[in-house]
Amino acid sequence: MTLYTFLLVFISLMSGAVNSQAVPSSRAVLASCLLVGGWVLLAHAVAFWLARRVLIRSKSASQGSEQLRVVMETVRWLAIPITLLCHFAFSLPTWLSAQPFFEHSMTLQAAGLLAPGMIVLLATWSAEYWYTAFVNHRPRMLASYASVLMHNLRGGPAWLIVPTLVFLALSDVAELVKDELLVSSEWPASYAMALTWGLIAGGGLVLAIAFPWLVRWIAKTEPLNLEFRLEIETWLQRCGISTHPLLGMQIARWDTSHRMLNAMVAGIVRPGRLLLLSDRLLDELPRGGRLMVVMHELAHVRRHHLLIRMVAILPAWLISSWSSSLLVEIGLLSHAWALGVGGALGLITTVLTLGAVSHLSELDADATACRLAVEACQSEIATDSLEVEQVVGLSQYPAGEPMTVAMAADMLADALIRVTADHPAARKFSWLHPSLETRVERLRRIARPLPEFASDSHTLAV
Repeated sequence: MTLYTFLLVFISLMSGAVNSQAVPSSRAVLASCLLVGGWVLLAHAVAFWLARRVLIRSKSASQGSEQLRVVMETVRWLAIPITLLCHFAFSLPTWLSAQPFFEHSMTLQAAGLLAPGMIVLLATWSAEYWYTAFVNHRPRMLASYASVLMHNLRGGPAWLIVPTLVFLALSDVAELVKDELLVSSEWPASYAMALTWGLIAGGGLVLAIAFPWLVRWIAKTEPLNLEFRLEIETWLQRCGISTHPLLGMQIARWDTSHRMLNAMVAGIVRPGRLLLLSDRLLDELPRGGRLMVVMHELAHVRRHHLLIRMVAILPAWLISSWSSSLLVEIGLLSHAWALGVGGALGLITTVLTLGAVSHLSELDADATACRLAVEACQSEIATDSLEVEQVVGLSQYPAGEPMTVAMAADMLADALIRVTADHPAARKFSWLHPSLETRVERLRRIARPLPEFASDSHTLAV
């Protein structure tokens, strides 16, 4: 998840809580459609104009592609202020909350709040597709067009939007049960409220357990072949991770059309975790590299990094709520503007806190992965030294040499370099990941620690 995706989704949903106009108006929809539609047309117009300049040879294809990338990246970031304009200036949330089908459904309201930003985002992908189709003289087929858009959705915002909408749908069901069954019953109000929260909690638990299957739907997955499955299941079992078909960790091949070298573990609770390994990672990395990537993802599970990241968001919500209440109490701002300021403070706190925790988690996962690799390659578990060598998978180590933390650190550093070889942006410092240079430097320290100096002052160089 990139910072842009997080900001777009977060701001779209949170700004909907602020209604700047008490009376809903259909002009909100008209103004929002005109604003968003104008940017959609502008994005495609720029793409067609650049494609035409390339076709008439007044510009090289590489120059046109670079200019298009810069323009589309700018338009993507402008989707955030466009969303704010639709929500604050045009009062789109007020109109949505007053519609017959939307007023009682948080799911439908959330979908409406996400629409302006997501339409602009889809427009940039659409413009890039048609530019490529015109310049490269590719067939302009709707099936191919839809496939590209769906692939981009699956690789980006769908990971955040789909679970959010599913959780909101469960909340809508709980609210419906409360309104239709509990309110009209003879149960005390406290019992009805407790049962409502119980339904929400149960729905959240169902979502947590079913999340890996939801991920299978979001991502295009397929079963691993027998060789890869036995190899990875063996590593997991040696590290104490169950691979039971129902209760253990599942493994799937992530079909990215060989565009991504990536891996991830989906799921919070033990009965339903899914290890996704991309097609390029399985096909192009040597066995030692695969081992270390799997151990890195397993380290996130063993060290409860996902849970820690979720807990790290709580202070942001507390700051947002406290600051909004304080601004209203002292009379500095109205309720609507206080919610906006509180939401902005919560957003800033979330970005800073989650970014810091994620950086520390990645570095900790790298160090933990080296220790787990030793567990996965223990000589007393392997049948012979040849199997250990095959598991290690790198020829620079002599046959029969047992796995060590230093060897694992070298292999993980090599795997990180390979994984980011054709993705320069992935090597740089980002919101959720340290730079490649920082991670490799930490691993080199593990592989080749600094020598210990004697305490005798005569042995130290002057």
